[in-house]
Amino acid sequence: MGKVVFKNIKKIYPGNVLAVEDFNLEIEDKEFIVLIGPSGCGKSTVLRMLAGLEDITAGELFIDGKKVNKVVPKNRDIAMVFQNYALYPHMTVYENMAIGLKLRKIPKMEIDSKIRFVAKLIKIEELLDRKPKALSGGQQQRVALGRAIVRNPNVFLMDEPLSNLDAKLRVQMRTEIIKLHKELSATFIYVTHDQTEAMTMGTKIVVMKDGVVQQVASPMEIYDNPVNIFVAGFIGIPQMNFIDVKIVMDNENTYMRSGNKELNFKISKSFLNIDWQSDEMILGIRPEHIHIEPIQNSIELVGTVDIVEHMGAETYIHIQIGDEKLIIRVPYELNKNVEDKIKIFIDETKLYLFDKTNHKLVCRLY
Repeated sequence: MGKVVFKNIKKIYPGNVLAVEDFNLEIEDKEFIVLIGPSGCGKSTVLRMLAGLEDITAGELFIDGKKVNKVVPKNRDIAMVFQNYALYPHMTVYENMAIGLKLRKIPKMEIDSKIRFVAKLIKIEELLDRKPKALSGGQQQRVALGRAIVRNPNVFLMDEPLSNLDAKLRVQMRTEIIKLHKELSATFIYVTHDQTEAMTMGTKIVVMKDGVVQQVASPMEIYDNPVNIFVAGFIGIPQMNFIDVKIVMDNENTYMRSGNKELNFKISKSFLNIDWQSDEMILGIRPEHIHIEPIQNSIELVGTVDIVEHMGAETYIHIQIGDEKLIIRVPYELNKNVEDKIKIFIDETKLYLFDKTNHKLVCRLY
Protein backbone atom coordinates (compact mmCIF):
# COMPACT_ATOMS: atom_id res chain seq x y z
CA MET A 1 0.00 0.00 0.00
CA GLY A 2 1.17 3.53 -0.74
CA LYS A 3 -1.20 5.92 1.03
CA VAL A 4 0.48 9.12 2.23
CA VAL A 5 -1.03 11.70 4.59
CA PHE A 6 0.40 15.12 5.43
CA LYS A 7 -1.16 16.79 8.49
CA ASN A 8 -0.38 20.47 9.20
CA ILE A 9 3.18 20.08 7.93
CA LYS A 10 5.47 23.07 8.37
CA LYS A 11 9.09 23.60 7.40
CA ILE A 12 11.19 26.49 8.68
CA TYR A 13 14.86 26.80 7.73
CA PRO A 14 17.51 28.56 9.84
CA GLY A 15 17.06 32.31 9.85
CA ASN A 16 13.30 31.81 10.30
CA VAL A 17 12.82 31.18 6.57
CA LEU A 18 9.36 29.67 6.08
CA ALA A 19 9.42 27.14 3.23
CA VAL A 20 6.16 25.24 3.78
CA GLU A 21 3.16 26.42 5.78
CA ASP A 22 0.30 24.21 7.05
CA PHE A 23 0.57 21.61 4.28
CA ASN A 24 -2.36 19.17 4.35
CA LEU A 25 -2.84 16.46 1.75
CA GLU A 26 -4.12 12.89 1.50
CA ILE A 27 -2.64 10.82 -1.31
CA GLU A 28 -4.45 7.55 -1.97
CA ASP A 29 -2.68 4.33 -2.93
CA LYS A 30 -1.72 4.19 -6.65
CA GLU A 31 -2.51 7.85 -7.33
CA PHE A 32 -0.30 10.00 -9.55
CA ILE A 33 0.00 13.33 -7.73
CA VAL A 34 1.78 16.31 -9.26
CA LEU A 35 3.04 19.20 -7.13
CA ILE A 36 3.37 22.32 -9.25
CA GLY A 37 4.27 25.93 -8.63
CA PRO A 38 6.93 28.56 -9.33
CA SER A 39 10.51 28.18 -8.12
CA GLY A 40 10.76 28.54 -4.34
CA CYS A 41 7.12 27.64 -3.65
CA GLY A 42 8.09 24.68 -1.41
CA LYS A 43 7.17 21.76 -3.66
CA SER A 44 10.60 20.10 -3.60
CA THR A 45 10.84 20.67 0.15
CA VAL A 46 7.59 18.71 0.58
CA LEU A 47 9.06 15.85 -1.43
CA ARG A 48 12.31 15.86 0.54
CA MET A 49 10.42 15.80 3.87
CA LEU A 50 8.47 12.80 2.62
CA ALA A 51 11.71 11.08 1.62
CA GLY A 52 13.25 11.81 5.02
CA LEU A 53 15.95 14.05 3.55
CA GLU A 54 14.59 17.12 5.39
CA ASP A 55 13.42 17.30 8.98
CA ILE A 56 9.82 18.35 9.61
CA THR A 57 9.52 21.47 11.77
CA ALA A 58 5.91 20.79 12.80
CA GLY A 59 3.02 18.54 11.83
CA GLU A 60 2.66 14.81 11.20
CA LEU A 61 3.51 12.63 8.22
CA PHE A 62 1.98 9.19 7.75
CA ILE A 63 2.74 6.41 5.28
CA ASP A 64 0.17 3.60 5.30
CA GLY A 65 -1.10 4.76 8.69
CA LYS A 66 2.33 4.82 10.33
CA LYS A 67 3.79 8.10 11.54
CA VAL A 68 7.22 8.47 9.93
CA ASN A 69 8.47 11.87 11.13
CA LYS A 70 11.52 10.26 12.74
CA VAL A 71 11.84 7.18 10.50
CA VAL A 72 15.13 7.10 8.57
CA PRO A 73 14.86 7.27 4.74
CA LYS A 74 15.87 3.65 4.07
CA ASN A 75 12.98 2.40 6.20
CA ARG A 76 10.23 4.41 4.50
CA ASP A 77 9.74 2.10 1.47
CA ILE A 78 10.21 5.06 -0.85
CA ALA A 79 12.38 5.53 -3.94
CA MET A 80 13.35 8.96 -5.23
CA VAL A 81 14.41 10.11 -8.69
CA PHE A 82 16.35 13.37 -8.61
CA GLN A 83 16.62 16.19 -11.14
CA ASN A 84 20.35 15.59 -11.61
CA TYR A 85 19.92 11.76 -11.69
CA ALA A 86 22.48 11.30 -8.83
CA LEU A 87 24.24 8.34 -10.44
CA TYR A 88 27.58 7.13 -9.10
CA PRO A 89 30.09 8.03 -11.87
CA HIS A 90 32.58 5.26 -10.97
CA MET A 91 29.95 2.51 -11.18
CA THR A 92 28.40 0.82 -14.21
CA VAL A 93 24.68 1.08 -14.90
CA TYR A 94 24.27 -2.43 -13.45
CA GLU A 95 26.11 -1.46 -10.27
CA ASN A 96 24.13 1.78 -9.90
CA MET A 97 20.89 -0.17 -10.09
CA ALA A 98 22.15 -2.88 -7.74
CA ILE A 99 23.53 -0.77 -4.91
CA GLY A 100 20.24 -0.24 -3.08
CA LEU A 101 19.43 -3.94 -3.22
CA LYS A 102 22.90 -4.88 -1.94
CA LEU A 103 22.46 -2.58 1.05
CA ARG A 104 19.26 -4.45 1.84
CA LYS A 105 21.15 -7.77 1.73
CA ILE A 106 19.16 -9.12 -1.23
CA PRO A 107 20.72 -12.34 -2.64
CA LYS A 108 22.87 -11.86 -5.75
CA MET A 109 20.71 -14.05 -7.99
CA GLU A 110 17.59 -12.15 -7.03
CA ILE A 111 19.37 -8.82 -7.63
CA ASP A 112 20.44 -9.97 -11.09
CA SER A 113 16.94 -11.13 -11.93
CA LYS A 114 15.38 -7.85 -10.81
CA ILE A 115 17.89 -5.70 -12.70
CA ARG A 116 17.53 -7.59 -15.97
CA PHE A 117 13.74 -7.55 -15.73
CA VAL A 118 13.67 -3.79 -15.12
CA ALA A 119 16.34 -3.09 -17.74
CA LYS A 120 14.15 -4.81 -20.31
CA LEU A 121 11.08 -2.94 -19.06
CA ILE A 122 12.68 0.46 -19.59
CA LYS A 123 14.79 -0.57 -22.60
CA ILE A 124 18.32 -0.18 -21.22
CA GLU A 125 19.53 -3.80 -21.49
CA GLU A 126 22.42 -2.81 -23.76
CA LEU A 127 23.61 -0.12 -21.31
CA LEU A 128 24.21 -2.26 -18.21
CA ASP A 129 28.00 -2.38 -18.63
CA ARG A 130 28.44 1.34 -19.36
CA LYS A 131 29.30 4.09 -16.90
CA PRO A 132 27.18 7.29 -16.61
CA LYS A 133 29.67 9.46 -18.53
CA ALA A 134 29.11 7.26 -21.59
CA LEU A 135 25.33 7.85 -21.49
CA SER A 136 23.15 10.59 -22.93
CA GLY A 137 20.88 12.62 -20.66
CA GLY A 138 17.86 10.53 -21.62
CA GLN A 139 19.75 7.29 -20.95
CA GLN A 140 20.90 8.56 -17.55
CA GLN A 141 17.30 9.42 -16.73
CA ARG A 142 16.20 5.89 -17.59
CA VAL A 143 18.93 4.47 -15.37
CA ALA A 144 17.79 6.68 -12.48
CA LEU A 145 14.24 5.42 -13.01
CA GLY A 146 15.47 1.84 -13.20
CA ARG A 147 17.38 2.18 -9.94
CA ALA A 148 14.15 3.32 -8.27
CA ILE A 149 12.00 0.62 -9.88
CA VAL A 150 14.19 -2.35 -8.85
CA ARG A 151 13.56 -1.50 -5.22
CA ASN A 152 9.83 -2.12 -5.82
CA PRO A 153 8.75 0.62 -3.40
CA ASN A 154 5.17 1.53 -2.59
CA VAL A 155 5.85 5.22 -3.27
CA PHE A 156 7.91 6.81 -6.06
CA LEU A 157 9.10 10.41 -5.61
CA MET A 158 10.24 12.35 -8.67
CA ASP A 159 11.79 15.81 -8.35
CA GLU A 160 11.68 17.54 -11.77
CA PRO A 161 13.22 14.46 -13.43
CA LEU A 162 12.75 15.72 -17.00
CA SER A 163 13.95 19.31 -16.64
CA ASN A 164 17.44 18.57 -18.04
CA LEU A 165 16.15 16.90 -21.20
CA ASP A 166 15.43 18.47 -24.58
CA ALA A 167 11.81 19.08 -25.61
CA LYS A 168 11.43 15.98 -27.79
CA LEU A 169 12.92 13.67 -25.15
CA ARG A 170 10.74 15.21 -22.44
CA VAL A 171 7.63 14.25 -24.40
CA GLN A 172 8.92 10.70 -24.87
CA MET A 173 9.89 10.25 -21.21
CA ARG A 174 6.58 11.73 -20.09
CA THR A 175 4.80 8.96 -21.96
CA GLU A 176 7.14 6.33 -20.52
CA ILE A 177 6.55 7.49 -16.95
CA ILE A 178 2.76 7.40 -17.45
CA LYS A 179 3.06 3.80 -18.72
CA LEU A 180 5.28 2.88 -15.77
CA HIS A 181 2.73 4.21 -13.32
CA LYS A 182 0.08 1.92 -14.79
CA GLU A 183 2.37 -1.11 -14.96
CA LEU A 184 3.87 -0.77 -11.47
CA SER A 185 0.60 -0.02 -9.63
CA ALA A 186 2.41 2.23 -7.17
CA THR A 187 1.88 5.73 -5.81
CA PHE A 188 3.71 8.42 -7.81
CA ILE A 189 4.41 11.89 -6.38
CA TYR A 190 5.92 14.15 -8.99
CA VAL A 191 7.31 17.69 -8.67
CA THR A 192 7.49 20.06 -11.63
CA HIS A 193 7.14 23.69 -12.64
CA ASP A 194 6.00 22.63 -16.12
CA GLN A 195 2.22 22.79 -16.42
CA THR A 196 2.21 20.56 -19.50
CA GLU A 197 3.73 17.76 -17.42
CA ALA A 198 1.23 18.41 -14.65
CA MET A 199 -1.83 18.44 -16.91
CA THR A 200 -0.86 15.34 -18.92
CA MET A 201 0.57 13.13 -16.17
CA GLY A 202 -1.26 13.73 -12.92
CA THR A 203 -4.52 12.20 -11.74
CA LYS A 204 -4.53 15.07 -9.25
CA ILE A 205 -2.64 18.37 -9.17
CA VAL A 206 -1.50 20.31 -6.11
CA VAL A 207 -0.84 23.98 -6.95
CA MET A 208 1.49 25.74 -4.49
CA LYS A 209 2.59 29.33 -3.94
CA ASP A 210 4.93 30.67 -1.22
CA GLY A 211 4.80 27.39 0.71
CA VAL A 212 0.99 27.30 0.80
CA VAL A 213 -1.37 24.98 -1.09
CA GLN A 214 -3.66 27.01 -3.35
CA GLN A 215 -5.80 24.23 -4.83
CA VAL A 216 -5.94 20.42 -5.04
CA ALA A 217 -8.02 18.91 -7.83
CA SER A 218 -7.99 16.96 -11.09
CA PRO A 219 -6.24 18.63 -14.03
CA MET A 220 -9.48 19.66 -15.74
CA GLU A 221 -11.05 20.89 -12.50
CA ILE A 222 -7.98 23.07 -11.92
CA TYR A 223 -8.28 24.41 -15.47
CA ASP A 224 -12.05 24.93 -15.52
CA ASN A 225 -12.58 26.08 -11.94
CA PRO A 226 -9.47 27.81 -10.54
CA VAL A 227 -10.10 29.01 -6.99
CA ASN A 228 -8.14 32.24 -7.35
CA ILE A 229 -6.24 34.49 -9.76
CA PHE A 230 -2.90 32.78 -9.07
CA VAL A 231 -4.15 29.34 -10.11
CA ALA A 232 -6.07 30.80 -13.07
CA GLY A 233 -2.97 32.60 -14.31
CA PHE A 234 -0.50 29.80 -13.60
CA ILE A 235 -2.42 27.07 -15.45
CA GLY A 236 -3.02 27.74 -19.13
CA ILE A 237 -0.87 28.67 -22.14
CA PRO A 238 -0.91 31.55 -22.84
CA GLN A 239 -2.06 32.60 -19.40
CA MET A 240 -5.52 33.97 -18.70
CA ASN A 241 -6.17 37.64 -19.51
CA PHE A 242 -7.11 39.81 -16.51
CA ILE A 243 -8.96 43.13 -16.69
CA ASP A 244 -10.07 45.42 -13.85
CA VAL A 245 -13.82 45.95 -14.15
CA LYS A 246 -16.68 47.56 -12.27
CA ILE A 247 -20.10 46.01 -11.79
CA VAL A 248 -22.81 48.60 -12.45
CA MET A 249 -26.45 48.04 -11.48
CA ASP A 250 -29.07 49.79 -13.61
CA ASN A 251 -32.67 48.93 -12.72
CA GLU A 252 -33.10 45.27 -13.67
CA ASN A 253 -29.83 45.05 -15.57
CA THR A 254 -26.26 44.43 -14.48
CA TYR A 255 -23.34 45.77 -16.54
CA MET A 256 -19.63 45.11 -16.47
CA ARG A 257 -17.29 47.91 -17.52
CA SER A 258 -13.54 48.29 -17.81
CA GLY A 259 -11.85 51.47 -16.63
CA ASN A 260 -11.79 53.10 -20.04
CA LYS A 261 -15.26 51.75 -20.91
CA GLU A 262 -13.97 50.04 -24.03
CA LEU A 263 -15.36 46.84 -22.57
CA ASN A 264 -18.96 47.36 -21.51
CA PHE A 265 -21.65 44.70 -21.61
CA LYS A 266 -24.72 43.43 -19.83
CA ILE A 267 -24.62 40.29 -17.70
CA SER A 268 -27.35 38.40 -15.88
CA LYS A 269 -27.69 39.39 -12.22
CA SER A 270 -28.41 35.74 -11.37
CA PHE A 271 -24.82 34.83 -12.25
CA LEU A 272 -23.40 36.97 -9.47
CA ASN A 273 -22.80 35.35 -6.11
CA ILE A 274 -25.19 36.93 -3.61
CA ASP A 275 -22.28 37.39 -1.18
CA TRP A 276 -20.11 39.51 -3.47
CA GLN A 277 -18.79 42.38 -1.40
CA SER A 278 -17.56 44.98 -3.87
CA ASP A 279 -18.44 46.30 -7.31
CA GLU A 280 -14.70 46.41 -8.13
CA MET A 281 -13.65 43.06 -9.60
CA ILE A 282 -11.17 41.43 -11.95
CA LEU A 283 -12.44 39.82 -15.12
CA GLY A 284 -10.65 36.70 -16.37
CA ILE A 285 -10.73 35.62 -20.03
CA ARG A 286 -8.77 32.68 -21.41
CA PRO A 287 -7.11 33.36 -24.81
CA GLU A 288 -8.92 30.41 -26.41
CA HIS A 289 -12.28 31.96 -25.52
CA ILE A 290 -11.61 35.00 -27.70
CA HIS A 291 -12.50 34.39 -31.35
CA ILE A 292 -11.93 36.14 -34.65
CA GLU A 293 -15.25 35.04 -36.14
CA PRO A 294 -18.74 35.88 -34.77
CA ILE A 295 -20.12 33.32 -32.30
CA GLN A 296 -23.35 33.10 -30.33
CA ASN A 297 -23.42 35.01 -27.00
CA SER A 298 -20.33 37.06 -27.70
CA ILE A 299 -19.01 40.57 -27.08
CA GLU A 300 -17.66 42.26 -30.20
CA LEU A 301 -14.62 44.51 -29.82
CA VAL A 302 -12.09 46.13 -32.13
CA GLY A 303 -8.44 46.42 -31.20
CA THR A 304 -4.97 47.02 -32.61
CA VAL A 305 -2.39 44.26 -33.05
CA ASP A 306 0.57 44.96 -30.76
CA ILE A 307 2.68 41.76 -30.90
CA VAL A 308 2.48 38.62 -33.05
CA GLU A 309 4.07 35.37 -31.78
CA HIS A 310 4.21 32.53 -34.30
CA MET A 311 4.24 29.22 -32.41
CA GLY A 312 4.03 26.81 -35.34
CA ALA A 313 0.57 25.23 -35.31
CA GLU A 314 -0.93 28.36 -33.74
CA THR A 315 -0.24 32.04 -33.28
CA TYR A 316 -0.52 34.24 -30.18
CA ILE A 317 -1.70 37.78 -30.97
CA HIS A 318 -1.39 40.57 -28.40
CA ILE A 319 -4.13 43.15 -28.88
CA GLN A 320 -4.44 46.68 -27.51
CA ILE A 321 -8.01 47.84 -26.81
CA GLY A 322 -7.93 51.29 -25.25
CA ASP A 323 -5.80 50.89 -22.13
CA GLU A 324 -6.40 47.14 -21.99
CA LYS A 325 -4.21 44.39 -23.44
CA LEU A 326 -5.50 40.95 -24.43
CA ILE A 327 -3.77 37.84 -25.78
CA ILE A 328 -5.69 35.61 -28.16
CA ARG A 329 -4.76 32.23 -29.62
CA VAL A 330 -5.56 31.77 -33.30
CA PRO A 331 -4.76 29.29 -36.12
CA TYR A 332 -1.36 29.81 -37.72
CA GLU A 333 -3.02 30.55 -41.08
CA LEU A 334 -4.29 33.89 -39.79
CA ASN A 335 -1.85 36.52 -41.01
CA LYS A 336 -1.82 39.70 -38.97
CA ASN A 337 0.80 42.41 -38.70
CA VAL A 338 1.64 44.85 -35.94
CA GLU A 339 -0.70 47.90 -35.98
CA ASP A 340 -3.39 46.04 -37.98
CA LYS A 341 -6.94 46.57 -36.79
CA ILE A 342 -8.61 43.35 -35.69
CA LYS A 343 -12.18 42.50 -34.72
CA ILE A 344 -12.58 39.98 -31.88
CA PHE A 345 -15.52 38.19 -30.26
CA ILE A 346 -15.32 37.32 -26.55
CA ASP A 347 -17.37 34.30 -25.50
CA GLU A 348 -19.43 35.74 -22.65
CA THR A 349 -20.35 32.24 -21.45
CA LYS A 350 -16.70 31.51 -20.57
CA LEU A 351 -15.78 34.41 -18.28
CA TYR A 352 -14.49 34.49 -14.71
CA LEU A 353 -14.96 37.14 -12.03
CA PHE A 354 -12.45 37.44 -9.19
CA ASP A 355 -12.59 39.53 -6.03
CA LYS A 356 -10.21 42.45 -6.42
CA THR A 357 -9.17 42.38 -2.74
CA ASN A 358 -8.52 38.72 -1.96
CA HIS A 359 -8.22 37.50 -5.59
CA LYS A 360 -10.61 34.60 -4.97
CA LEU A 361 -13.04 33.41 -7.63
CA VAL A 362 -16.45 35.01 -7.18
CA CYS A 363 -18.25 33.24 -10.01
CA ARG A 364 -18.10 31.98 -13.55
CA LEU A 365 -20.41 33.31 -16.22
CA TYR A 366 -21.91 30.31 -18.04
